[in-house]
Amino acid sequence: MRKILAFVSAALLVAGLCACEKIDVNKLEGTWSEQYDPTVFAMDGSVTYTFDGNNGYQLHVYDALSGESRDYSGHYAIDLIDKGTITINPAMSDFSNVTYKLVKLTAKEMEWQKEGTTYSVGTWGSDYRHFVRGK
Repeated sequence: MRKILAFVSAALLVAGLCACEKIDVNKLEGTWSEQYDPTVFAMDGSVTYTFDGNNGYQLHVYDALSGESRDYSGHYAIDLIDKGTITINPAMSDFSNVTYKLVKLTAKEMEWQKEGTTYSVGTWGSDYRHFVRGK
């Protein structure tokens, strides 16, 4: 377990040091599913964002425990010049008006860290969010 935590910590340190690289906001457009290592954190459903590239998004949330799905739409704001952040402002959501630092954004993977928080495994799905590009 310590080896895993050491590896994750080292990977995040490298990611943090590389954060000075410019984020290509064009890579945000598309569908992203929240996903984590299932041996460490198992989600009880799914969260999928589809970003339209014009500061709008669709959010699909599936709760496996209740079998219910909900769809939301909203807007997001990007501040890549000063902070490298994304702010999500859905009309009705637990993530309303929350700002995240874009830690990683590639063609296939995206990571967010909630502003004012520090990464730890226990915050996966809340302060730290990891997404993979949908097919």
